[in-house]
Amino acid sequence: MLVKTIIKEIERLPLQERFFVMEQTLESIKKEELKHSKKNSILKDDNTTSTFSSLLVNEKSLEKDWLSDEDSRWDSLLLSHV
Repeated sequence: MLVKTIIKEIERLPLQERFFVMEQTLESIKKEELKHSKKNSILKDDNTTSTFSSLLVNEKSLEKDWLSDEDSRWDSLLLSHV
């Protein structure tokens, strides 16, 4: 229910402010993913279970997505609209 309320509030914002909300949300997600990838790279050395290891591989691929050139291009586009 709270999510629907937040979405409705965002939809009421002017377009420029919606872009700002999107940018901040994406940056927050990106920081969280990178933070987890750093933790996981430390834990990877332990490599206790194969299931955990496969999770690390999946998160590593997300890390590469976040660091891609295309992502940087979107960052610059979003920043130019603020």
